[in-house]
Amino acid sequence: MKKIFLLLALLASSIFAVEGKEMVVYKSPYCGCCTKWIDLMKKEGFNVKTVMLNNVNEIKSKVGLTSKTSSCHTAIVDGYFVEGHVDYSAVKKMLNEKPDILGITVPGMPIGSPGMEQGDVKEAYNILYVNKDGTTGIYEKH
Repeated sequence: MKKIFLLLALLASSIFAVEGKEMVVYKSPYCGCCTKWIDLMKKEGFNVKTVMLNNVNEIKSKVGLTSKTSSCHTAIVDGYFVEGHVDYSAVKKMLNEKPDILGITVPGMPIGSPGMEQGDVKEAYNILYVNKDGTTGIYEKH
């Protein structure tokens, strides 16, 4: 019985890990796909604060992103960056596991990624993690 209670408590904590969690998203005022991604994160339970910037590259550089790891918008949540059209599954996984990384990114803007939907068209893409030394690896494949 004790094991079942512990399992249920663990499951509940992972399900509600993002509920009401604050996320700050830096974006250009002219980017509509960013707004779609923000709406998806709100739907998943994040309390999103949007900051409009004419030059989003300053925040990208500040958090450790490069031209090879950048996309259109940069979110900050629990001290991590979430760059571009990252799936909710990867954000949730990162917040639950708390890896020793700077953040996760989907470089570029792949068709079919969250906020970049184009009907049934979906390009294969990887969500990368960025280590503190700038090296990257695959966090999730989509």
